[in-house]
Amino acid sequence: MGDLTALGLTRAEEDAYSALVASGPHPSENAVLNSLVSKGLVSRVDDHYVAVAPDIALEVLLLEQERRLRDARVHIDDLSSAYRTHTGTPTATMVELVTGAGAVQQRIEQVQLAARTEVRRLVKTPYRAPASLLPECRTVYEHGVLDAQDNETARVLPALPINLYVADDRLALVLLNDRSAVLVQPCGLFDAYVELFEALWERALPVKADGAETLVALLLAGLTDEALARQLGVSSRTAQRKIAALMQELGARTRFQAGAQTAMRDLG
Repeated sequence: MGDLTALGLTRAEEDAYSALVASGPHPSENAVLNSLVSKGLVSRVDDHYVAVAPDIALEVLLLEQERRLRDARVHIDDLSSAYRTHTGTPTATMVELVTGAGAVQQRIEQVQLAARTEVRRLVKTPYRAPASLLPECRTVYEHGVLDAQDNETARVLPALPINLYVADDRLALVLLNDRSAVLVQPCGLFDAYVELFEALWERALPVKADGAETLVALLLAGLTDEALARQLGVSSRTAQRKIAALMQELGARTRFQAGAQTAMRDLG
């Protein structure tokens, strides 16, 4: 059974309930089972503890948790209104300035966690992007910080204009420097940032699992031997041998020429 702590159960309660569901009635009394009785997940029948059907008992807990979340959302809206009144920020503001290194890092994580379907990122030197928790993540890396994660679709460009994080079509965070950023909600400026990402995404070179395509992309991006080897998952010496073999095959005199010739050949 999955994690039920989100429904208000302790780990011990979850384990005990799962055991009752899997193994049937239990005769011994203990504090955990009594707690499950009080929460409606277990009943006592003839001095035995019996699990209540999950689709009934857990559904009740789920509905209660959803009610609490709705109440929390109302409270968040009230707090947001009070915050804007206190700071003199208009209620309809679409742009918020974030200051302080800790606050900026926190907002990066919050924006990524707020995404429900997709995270889009532009990551440039000298920043490193934290891993995204969503399986749907598209990232364009500047070659100096290319560090593609297993759960993302990555592309690379020699240079990027900004550091950008976009959560769905709801939030965008633009890093101004390591101590300040701008959080943008849907508006004309937000749309411009999304269009910028998509334009750069189309221009960027894919970093794929296929060794040859990845090697070409990294060559065109201008990565060092060490960075290139790290992305290929090989030693620097092996990476150098792969580059030399590709250059010899194409009759290219420079790495960039080898990458460009391969890209042009693929386009043709």
